[in-house]
Amino acid sequence: MKKSLILLLATLTFKSQAQTLFKPVDINYTTRTVIIPEGFKYSILYSEFDTVVTNTGIKAPAKGSQDMIVYIPIDSSSEHGYLYVNQEEHIPNKLLGDGGGGTVFEVRKKRGEWVVIGDKHAVDFSNVGETFRNCGGTITPRGTILTTEEEFPQSNAEIYTRFGITDTSDYNGKKKYLNYGWMVEVDPRTHKAIQKIKEFGRYPHEDAQCMPDGKTIYLTSDNVPAIVFKYICKEPGVYTGGQLYAYQQSADAQSGSWIALPMQEDSLMNIIDVAVRRHATMLNSTEWIEAIGDKLYISESGTNHFNFGREIAMGGRPARHLDQLCRATGDNYEDHYGRIVELDLKTNKMRPYLNGGISKKDSRFCFSSPDAMTSATIRGKKYLIISEDTDGDKNGSASAEVSARHEVYNEVYFLDMSIPDPTLDDLQRFMVGPEGCETSGNMFTPDGRNYFVSIQHPTTSNPAPFNKTSVIAITGF
Repeated sequence: MKKSLILLLATLTFKSQAQTLFKPVDINYTTRTVIIPEGFKYSILYSEFDTVVTNTGIKAPAKGSQDMIVYIPIDSSSEHGYLYVNQEEHIPNKLLGDGGGGTVFEVRKKRGEWVVIGDKHAVDFSNVGETFRNCGGTITPRGTILTTEEEFPQSNAEIYTRFGITDTSDYNGKKKYLNYGWMVEVDPRTHKAIQKIKEFGRYPHEDAQCMPDGKTIYLTSDNVPAIVFKYICKEPGVYTGGQLYAYQQSADAQSGSWIALPMQEDSLMNIIDVAVRRHATMLNSTEWIEAIGDKLYISESGTNHFNFGREIAMGGRPARHLDQLCRATGDNYEDHYGRIVELDLKTNKMRPYLNGGISKKDSRFCFSSPDAMTSATIRGKKYLIISEDTDGDKNGSASAEVSARHEVYNEVYFLDMSIPDPTLDDLQRFMVGPEGCETSGNMFTPDGRNYFVSIQHPTTSNPAPFNKTSVIAITGF
């Protein structure tokens, strides 16, 4: 009897420990470095101004604002692979090419710590006319990278006057500014762009999610209004000849459908307005997208003040949760915190899964402006890992003292996906980033033991190494 009781207690203790990944870190509105839980450690793999090598052998200082990270295993290994990293830039650069960028390099885990093997290779985007602010994206089933262009100029004059890029010559027979704002496919093995994918549409691309069938891709737009798009290929991995759709929520918000969009180039050039005129559902600045089973999770970062009057007059329909949670007066909305939205692919039902805001248990704790996301299975349990990108001035996003200093602190949270209707208090704070940074680029190795994250644009007055953008690897899971 006594032995059985001991075994039972031991089993319960083991289960309790197995469900605890880490002791959440405390709120911190003063840190100038990365704060992670006890038992974890980080190493810096790639920083702004590191030396990168072009395909022609030129060595140059790396661009900054490292964003999306993709881990590409070598021989299916979770301890040896390549990292592809986006550069969310829009600056002139004679050596690496104007605008945005990307970098590919080999990494290996040695004695528990990640190190870089060999050179860091700058991706060559010259054959597609360069890019603008490479933000999110994904790896395709055939091993290429989809990288987004999150911003684009509105005229050739703006290319020069606002961004300082001197080459405003026509590209492929069109005005140069029309060459920006697309999704771009990259071959990470050759460090070279393959194509700009016009059939995904031109708009502020944020992220993409390739589905296991190799034919279906979901796309988000960092725009107000934001539209959720779906592209279906005729053949797996072939991004021409397919069909683009926009999501439309049902009147009762219990289901939805996908509206086929015209595929002519003049429509694709202005596809958000085209979708709005066809009564697509409008959200508020959608960011990253993550598929877990038959559901999509989309971060909707929110905007303090916005107006849908123009788009409603055109036929656009605000998502039901915006009308319920954010409507102020008329077509004016207030959305200080944002949320995670769930889209059930079986029923096409869209609902707010986790709303941002201030915790009722601790008024210092505010979850705001969710942005980069990934998921991982760790110890048999699925987690959604969520990064913040608050600007520091939103209502309640920081203490009054921090807001008065005009500082910014962003965090990374883990959310147990077995919780059907989570609240703010179910978030587990894994990391607090150094002042000024956006936590971004989230990616795990396939075994769930190693986490890569970008510490993007921290305040330059922080002590080194977090006075510039860096990509770090965190171990200890």
